[in-house]
Formats: sequence, C-alpha cells, structure tokens
Amino acid sequence: MKKEFWKDWKRKTKLEEAAIVSLKKALNILLKNLPKKEIVAIYVKGSFVRREMTKKSDVDTVTILKESKYLKNLRKLEEKYRSKYYPQIEFSGYSIWELKHNKRAASGKKVRASPSRAVQHLDNYKLLYGKQLRKEDFASGTDIGHLKSMIKVFHNLFLPGLKEKKFGFSDIIKQVFWLIENEQRVRGNNAEHSFKKLVKSIKDKDHIVHDAYRLRLKPTKDKKIRAQFISKLKRYLKELENMLKYKEEHGIK
Repeated sequence: MKKEFWKDWKRKTKLEEAAIVSLKKALNILLKNLPKKEIVAIYVKGSFVRREMTKKSDVDTVTILKESKYLKNLRKLEEKYRSKYYPQIEFSGYSIWELKHNKRAASGKKVRASPSRAVQHLDNYKLLYGKQLRKEDFASGTDIGHLKSMIKVFHNLFLPGLKEKKFGFSDIIKQVFWLIENEQRVRGNNAEHSFKKLVKSIKDKDHIVHDAYRLRLKPTKDKKIRAQFISKLKRYLKELENMLKYKEEHGIK
C-alpha cells in the first residue's frame, strides 16, 4: 500500500475515520479477489479525497486493469460488498484498452463515466496500490467534447432517471458540479476539482452552482424547491448548448 495520505490530515471527522476503515476494507477485498498480475493501479477518488464528504457519500475506488474481461469481477465485488460497510464502497474501474481508446468495453448495466473523463481527472485521484499512470499516455478528450457529452447524459440519463426514481436528487446535485466544472474549463477559467472552491471561484450569485451548493449542504425534500432547481438546471443546460453552438459557428475552440 502507498503512503496513507490521510495520515497528514488534521482534525479528521468521524465520517472520515469511518471512510478510512471502509477504504482499507475495499483495498483488501480488491487484492484478495482480483489476480494481482492484472492490477495496474488502485486509486481512491471523490469526496473523501477532497474532504467534502456528506452522510450520503461513498468511498469511491477506481481499479485499472490490464484486461477488460476482468471488469466483470469489479461488478461482482460491487454487488457483494457495496452495502456491507458505511460509508458504502464503490468498486469502479477501467482497463488499459479503454483508457487508450476512450471506449467502454462491455461491462454490464452499471453507468460509468467515459474513460477520457477518468483520464482528465487522474491527477485528482490518490494512488493506493500499483503505479501512478500518466495522463499523456491515454486519450483525455477535449473540454468541449466532455461538456457536450455531459449535457447529453443529463438529457438522456440523469433527468429521465430522476423522474423514474433511478437516481436520487442528491445524485443530480453531485453531477451538476461536474457539469459546472466542465463549463468553466470550456470558458477558459481555472476550474478547481472541489465543490467548495468551485463555488468560491464563481462570483455570479445567480449561477446554478450556488443553488447546488446550498442544497448539498442543506438537503431538502421540499418538492417545490426541488422542482425550482430542476427548472433552473434545464435552463442552464440550454444556455450551455447555446454557448457551444456559438463557439462552433464562430470556430472558437
């Protein structure tokens, strides 16, 4: 195991202490249930790394494998162990082939971010086991391409999934932050990979990031407030589409 980076943290919360236990369990499970020769690297990402955990946060592990055929093993571990610990453990991952070609191998029904998004955020992951990968060795895509893809995912997956109760309102809030991060990148702004820092960097108080952050810190079940946020989100998506259309028409990259 690599250096336990959290040992340098001051004033760890009880939730973070519990997450550390879950993370150690996750690493042990992965090393016991996957052929070690197939494991290139095991990372942890997400709110734990950013120290922005809430009661609904998972401990997100990302395992990089040599062969795509072993991705099914990760699915099985997710099904078996995800809910056995608190915070819950997510066992996601990619194969080297996926990262190099920015294509998903067949891996069941579990929704995964595109491989290039994983590459884009590689510097924000913390290595737990194996070797540190280099972004330049893989397909990282473009900021505009990522934003287009996320807009499409919101229209085709997240918003319909919310209506069908396949996704929770808190899941949508989390994804909105990454949508905003992509927007800021496309606009040429320094997009911090942190909810709190992203909010501070956007001074426009009417920007949806401030609504999303308030709802993350103080979740609500009020149907009217939730409906207002979703309406604002749909307007925001339209604004992003118009921005991308303008850039395309004027040859702006």
